[in-house]
Amino acid sequence: MKRRWVLDQAVRHAIEETWAVFTNGTTPNPALFLARLTDLARSNAFLWTEAGLSVQEHATRVVPVGQSLSRSLVMATVAADIFVGYTTLGERAKWLPSLVKPRDWELQHQRSANRILETAISLGGALIKACQFASTRPDLLPAVYIRTLAPLQDRMPPRSWSEIEKAITRELGQRPTDVFAEIEREPVAAASIAQVHRARLHDGREVAVKVQYPDIENLVATDLAVLEQIVKAISRLAPSIQLQPIVDYLNETLPLELDFTHEAESMTSLRTALAHRADALVPAVMPDLSTEHLIVMEYIHGIKITDREALEQAGISPHEVAWLLNDLYADQMLHLGILHADPHPGNLLVQPGPRLVLLDHGLTVSLAPSLVDSLRQLVQALTSGDFGGVSGALAEAGLRLDGEVDITTLLNLVGVLLGKDQPGESGEDVDAVDVGMQIGKSIGTIPTDLLLVGRTLGLLDGITKQLDPGMDTLEIVAHYT
Repeated sequence: MKRRWVLDQAVRHAIEETWAVFTNGTTPNPALFLARLTDLARSNAFLWTEAGLSVQEHATRVVPVGQSLSRSLVMATVAADIFVGYTTLGERAKWLPSLVKPRDWELQHQRSANRILETAISLGGALIKACQFASTRPDLLPAVYIRTLAPLQDRMPPRSWSEIEKAITRELGQRPTDVFAEIEREPVAAASIAQVHRARLHDGREVAVKVQYPDIENLVATDLAVLEQIVKAISRLAPSIQLQPIVDYLNETLPLELDFTHEAESMTSLRTALAHRADALVPAVMPDLSTEHLIVMEYIHGIKITDREALEQAGISPHEVAWLLNDLYADQMLHLGILHADPHPGNLLVQPGPRLVLLDHGLTVSLAPSLVDSLRQLVQALTSGDFGGVSGALAEAGLRLDGEVDITTLLNLVGVLLGKDQPGESGEDVDAVDVGMQIGKSIGTIPTDLLLVGRTLGLLDGITKQLDPGMDTLEIVAHYT
């Protein structure tokens, strides 16, 4: 089934990308049109090679011989496809500038984003996490990548029940039917590392069973090693392309997400820290049924936070939910010092009250007191319009800034970290690239804990805009400083 899906996606993209060349909106001169056809032919040749390699990689999952090599070949081919596409356009722009228009860069951006998206879905593993992170970093990638990769923030294709059943049996030493009175074979949620099944214990309690995919640790290790080599090769060939922050982020965060013992402890810590709030809830863990690769927790009902229609039908105000969301996360970051750092819509449920339910705690982390102080300073500086204070607060948070960074770049950087839209004309890929390059010249490495805060705020901003676009979130946050 998965192999058929890979081929279906290849056909779909081949048709879409061909149509995009032939429906330009304007009639290019014959030489330019021929150049675009040449780009399309080269891209399609890579596309079918990648599809064939992906089919082969899926075969190695049935008979796991040469799986590491197969995954490496797929990723290396995709990287070569993208690199050759951009290099070809760059050289043509240098020697034959009349044959490279903004439209050609748009076509290349979209083709490349499509390849990355489908490869991530096909291979899974660390690639999903890389794309999820990259889709929140407009300073690293053009806007078309952000839009194309955004769907990976939500639901992923699930694994088969036979795989999950074996994983549960291995972790608990008993078959699921012996441990649970009932367990649903269809998952209620599926992500890149694990999926969740609804079950009922013999004493009648409803529980959620989060099961880590059996082969995921090996796949992640392989993917990280290959990504490291690809990024190093790209940095040598094209020093202006900075992808190392993505690999650094994955190297620091994926071990946390793979360790379910750590996740269970983090859930308990955050549940305790939020015990004073009747408007927030973290599921209770059942330690006797939880292991390094399996978590059993209480099952909590609720409405997905971005489902406005369901919220309103339940008599819950989207405005109140948006206010609660921002207030709760300000409390975590600026007061409690412990953060649920993966608040995408699939991980947030709403109950009447309203009350917010926080799910999936692989990235729930403790924040250093020094970072909490820096974030308070940043909010105070933004509230008072003190740009010197903004720069100082970011420096205190561990961000190395160029001494000559200008106010516009500083605000762009704050926009990236806080998940806000960039100043100027939004929606233009060229603008996004310029912003990213300018920021890249002005800052050093962004610390991982600050990236987690920035990613969190970016996700919160997206949800808030869906619930109450006019809400002043800074005003909500400010009282915690």
